[in-house]
Amino acid sequence: MSDIAACNAPGAREGQGAPNEGSREHMLLTVLGRNPRPACYSLGDRQAEARLAPLALLEMLPDTERPDRILAICTDEARQDSLPILKEALEGRTAVEEIPVLGGEAQEDVGRFLTDVVARIPQGAHVDLTVDVTHGFRHFSFLTWMAVLYLAALRGVRVRGAYYGLLSPDRSSPFLDLRPLLELPRWVHAIQVLSETGSSIPMARLLDTGSPSQVARKLSGALSQISEGYLSGLPLELGRQTRQFHDDGLKPLKRLLKQEHDLPLAGELVENLRRSLALFALDQQVSGEGWKSQVTLSEAELARQAHLIDDLLIRENTASALGLLNEWTVSWVALRLGDQENWLDYTKGRRRAANLLGALKAAGRDDDLRPFLSDDQRQLGGFWGTLCDLRNSFHHHGMRPQSLIGNQQVHQKLDRVRAYWKDSLRACPEFSLRFTQPDAERVLVSPIGNRPGVLFSALKAFQSEHGDPTTCLVLCSDRSEAGIAQALEQAGYAGRLERLQFQDPHGGRDEIQPLVRRARLHLLGAQAVLVNLTGGTTLMGLAAEALAGAASRLACPVRRFGLVDRRSPEEQAADPFQMGEPLWLDNQEDADAQD
Repeated sequence: MSDIAACNAPGAREGQGAPNEGSREHMLLTVLGRNPRPACYSLGDRQAEARLAPLALLEMLPDTERPDRILAICTDEARQDSLPILKEALEGRTAVEEIPVLGGEAQEDVGRFLTDVVARIPQGAHVDLTVDVTHGFRHFSFLTWMAVLYLAALRGVRVRGAYYGLLSPDRSSPFLDLRPLLELPRWVHAIQVLSETGSSIPMARLLDTGSPSQVARKLSGALSQISEGYLSGLPLELGRQTRQFHDDGLKPLKRLLKQEHDLPLAGELVENLRRSLALFALDQQVSGEGWKSQVTLSEAELARQAHLIDDLLIRENTASALGLLNEWTVSWVALRLGDQENWLDYTKGRRRAANLLGALKAAGRDDDLRPFLSDDQRQLGGFWGTLCDLRNSFHHHGMRPQSLIGNQQVHQKLDRVRAYWKDSLRACPEFSLRFTQPDAERVLVSPIGNRPGVLFSALKAFQSEHGDPTTCLVLCSDRSEAGIAQALEQAGYAGRLERLQFQDPHGGRDEIQPLVRRARLHLLGAQAVLVNLTGGTTLMGLAAEALAGAASRLACPVRRFGLVDRRSPEEQAADPFQMGEPLWLDNQEDADAQD
């Protein structure tokens, strides 16, 4: 009888792998043992009888799946008993090369076995491999499998088939398809990568290899988008994608892994994936062009986003973690300020929240203003200052003089940010964000020159918008100070007055900052600050503009305006207390949230 004999072969089986491409080399890696005996092997609906499993396998494989050459792993005994049979049967048909190995009795033989086998496979991603582990010592099957896993993962080798012949002396010996067992470690690794790094790219690539079906390509694309959302620190995009995948992707993935990949433990793998993604999914499906407007800002939504921040911090994805933590803090303040409706609109919501945080930071660093902050506010302001500094450093990719890696000061700042986040902010605390200054509710800032009518008109403009101011800050000189009382009396104002007096109203540029510093105590916590820029000297106008900037940095709603009196100078002098026309430079929306 020939060493390869057809045995009850009803018909050829269609090949399931990729065709043997001319640019790729296809090898059969097989293990040979001792005492070869005839057996009738089966593969699908084909059968063949041979003394060696690789000979039967070569007979039954479709033409497109047959390797170009054979690499036979042999001990000294297998070289004598089995290798001559393999070479004789394939002489003139397929080249056979030997990979000599030791029997593996010593521990060092394990590493040498793997080194010798891997060394015989050419470098580069142009090799296809079919594997047969039927013969040889029992532990050779495991070691060969480890070598194949290594080659597939790190050498780019494509495994076309993997077989084990279940030898039976009394009946047909079926070849078991081991390819799912080769794919299973890759999926385990992909799930592990997701768990440890948040990246689902390995899973997406596993689905996209070979000739993926339309379902596989769709699932691969969805997993890639999930990975992009996670690694970029995009909680809304991530939440939407994970929700869609949870609702629409898990069942198709489970079916795909079971039916197309025949993957063991497919259900367990998909359940692990579901658990990994569950924390990040939005509570509801959102869709359409403006889907983000369907996401409601709430403590529950902030808690969902907090899970992503925790993960990014644990995995030391520092840049994304700091960026998201910055935005999360702004969202939390927007919630506290009641800006849920506009929480994603920078101009209408986020800018006001960010400015309030900036004001807490600035006030906490100012000896004059610090007493007006509560302990909670001081801690929040300090946290915000440290967080913004770190965020800017990392988001500018280290384009600053100091090094970010191995820098003890940077590590200490990161530790402080993590500690405050974990111990306080993450729980959405409910302390007041308002300053404790009781007097500054509505503030008018205005210069007064030699004509008191400007201050009168400024008061009237304020009254038309907000009623009487609670505090009036008047920029004046020795000469113009005398007109203040008359202007206030004519306007019917009897509230608090603070004079900001210039010694040199024309050239005292150095006087501006001290006056601004003094005035900040009267601006802190104001709910409305209106700043008149007209009247008095040019220097007074510049000082009024500087006070507007100071109020804005303290998160006060600020509106600037000018006054126009279309009468002649003579008419103005004769009747100074006629209200001028206010020209508003800022609308109300800008006043509520200035940079």
